[in-house]
Amino acid sequence: MGRAFRRVTRAAAALAIACVGTFAAAPAAPAAQSAVTAGACSVDTAARGIATAPSGSPVSVPRADGRVDQFQVFYDSTATQGLPFVWHRAQAAPGGSYGAWERVSAGTVGPKASFVTAVENAAGGLEVFWLDHGGFCHSVQGPAGGPWSAPEDFGLRPSPYHGFLVLFKRSNGTLIAMASSGKPDRSMESRTQLSSDGVWRPADSLGKVPDELVGLSQPDTVTELADHRLKVTAREWNRDRYWQITEVAPNDGLPSGWWPAQWQLCATRECA
Repeated sequence: MGRAFRRVTRAAAALAIACVGTFAAAPAAPAAQSAVTAGACSVDTAARGIATAPSGSPVSVPRADGRVDQFQVFYDSTATQGLPFVWHRAQAAPGGSYGAWERVSAGTVGPKASFVTAVENAAGGLEVFWLDHGGFCHSVQGPAGGPWSAPEDFGLRPSPYHGFLVLFKRSNGTLIAMASSGKPDRSMESRTQLSSDGVWRPADSLGKVPDELVGLSQPDTVTELADHRLKVTAREWNRDRYWQITEVAPNDGLPSGWWPAQWQLCATRECA
């Protein structure tokens, strides 16, 4: 699982560099109010949902039944803000062809980077996350498909250029979402969703880098150890230096405090 995660993380990092260098539709609104906010997520209700040009590569999500779903950011020639949207398509059967692209919502992506990631939850539904003005928005589709939930602010917000959101599924089905943090008491934070109830817990601290002048990027690797603790490594956002932190005990959504107070400096990306 750790090796596969590293391949996904390298792809996300490449997308991040490229972006820095360079879903059911929402109800109609009067033209004068086409750019509005839904739960702190920006939406463009005047855009008609026309996939004009892709941004980045599709993100594939393997399903438990063998099918694969894909998410892609597309620009829309009718958008009033010039920002793209997240679209989704799915295989009807394992190994089969994909259905048509459908917009997840009127939630806009960007503006400085087009980022999207997604995962299948323990109940068999889909959860998709995208970047919105520096923070992350979130929408959910139930196991039977159908409409997506309205965009909601997911709460994690890295400092500018400090990476994106990383999702990891523990062996017991628990999901954990991680992103770097600019808060003074933490260098990274996470939210956990138990497989038993599908509820995302409030954000927890993942410890603090002892150097006040250091900021971390998104997790570079996440590995579940034999005793089910998680080990996380991360690169400093602006230089080739790596840090690691390992859970004191497996945290499956219980109160915070399962991570050490500080990250440790290490010599390589793997922090061997």
